[in-house]
Amino acid sequence: MTLKMNRRNFGHFAVGTSAAAFLAATGTTADAATALRLIWWGNPDRDKRTNAVVDLYKKSAGADIAPESYPWDNYWAKLATQAAGKNLPDLIQMDYRYIFEYARRSQLAVLDGFIGKELQLADFDKNQLDSGKVDNKLYGVSLGANSMSHVYNKTVLDGIGVKLPDSTKWTTAEWVALGNEMKAKLPAGVFFTQNMAFLEPRLQTWLRSLGRDLYTADGKIAYELGDLVSYFEFWKMMQDTGLTPPADVQALDSNKLEDSMIVTKHSVFNFLNSNQLVALQKLIENEVDLVMIPGNGPKAGQYLKPSMFMSIAENSADKPAAAKLLNYFVNDQAANDILQIERGVTGSASVRDHILGALNPTEQKIIKYLGVVATRVSPLPPPPPKGAGELERALRPAWESVAFGRAKVEDAAKAYYDNAIAVLARG
Repeated sequence: MTLKMNRRNFGHFAVGTSAAAFLAATGTTADAATALRLIWWGNPDRDKRTNAVVDLYKKSAGADIAPESYPWDNYWAKLATQAAGKNLPDLIQMDYRYIFEYARRSQLAVLDGFIGKELQLADFDKNQLDSGKVDNKLYGVSLGANSMSHVYNKTVLDGIGVKLPDSTKWTTAEWVALGNEMKAKLPAGVFFTQNMAFLEPRLQTWLRSLGRDLYTADGKIAYELGDLVSYFEFWKMMQDTGLTPPADVQALDSNKLEDSMIVTKHSVFNFLNSNQLVALQKLIENEVDLVMIPGNGPKAGQYLKPSMFMSIAENSADKPAAAKLLNYFVNDQAANDILQIERGVTGSASVRDHILGALNPTEQKIIKYLGVVATRVSPLPPPPPKGAGELERALRPAWESVAFGRAKVEDAAKAYYDNAIAVLARG
């Protein structure tokens, strides 16, 4: 099976999904004899797989590895603290939204010099490889691509006799109509969907379906205040009409997968990055599946993206050793028998061919989903500018001020929007 993508549009990638990689910034000054530190964000399933690969590498290479893992929300605060203290791990899992920022602060090592030596990337998909470049230098190796989705509890829908329409064509209005049709049929305490207003990726799909986006290529806001007002108004309507949980129930979602509304049996639909389906299925007894996100206009709201990178800290005390461990994650067949596609379908052709036959039904759903998405996505957006991480974190309190009735939609949206302009101007 051959996968081909270009940097501008991961939509030409007709199989596999969700990747992972590790970004490292300013490293520790410890000598090379100390353990290599490895950090990632994840979930229980990813933690189990990653720790198993670490143990395998320690045995095969005689290396000493110190792993650490955090949930998404805590991860970036932890990383920022370690960066400020010049104590970043040697290998760090990095997201597309942050790799440009860390690389341009000279906190990541350029990897080009390791290629053909510690890093064997001869059969790695070129366009996946290019996705980890900043200013034409390689700073992160992608472990795959993923796309955003609406995941749903298929068992519940089957039980009440609901069949979903073709999600490649459906609109937000049709999705809401489906919710209204289902509402009376759902068990007590189960709502149609989680409230997604606080999720910046969901805001992005909303904007892109209207022909806009979050940010411009030169790092400015790419949408109007009225767009954010409409987004908040929509989700307030969903809350007020009982299609989403009330604010106090939704607030229990800490943004950890295990606390999501679908896992805690408060919703049928949930937002999900496609690579998370494997971990989600392990947390829920019912069968789950993926559909595309409904849009508001003629444009495709979704895109395929490098889900994660693995990078090396510029100040790592032993960059060659870190590169060898990175190479192990990317290329070793035994390691990828464990990792499979939890982080995504790898860009390594040989590893991909090795693991495809062993994928379980849940993993096959991810591949099928990305095959559908690949023909209907829009181009990869510009990388988020410096300060975008701060704005992502600020979206939740902005929304919750509306959800809990502390602020009017217009006031909360304007406060967020004005702050976004200020933050990006600072950056």
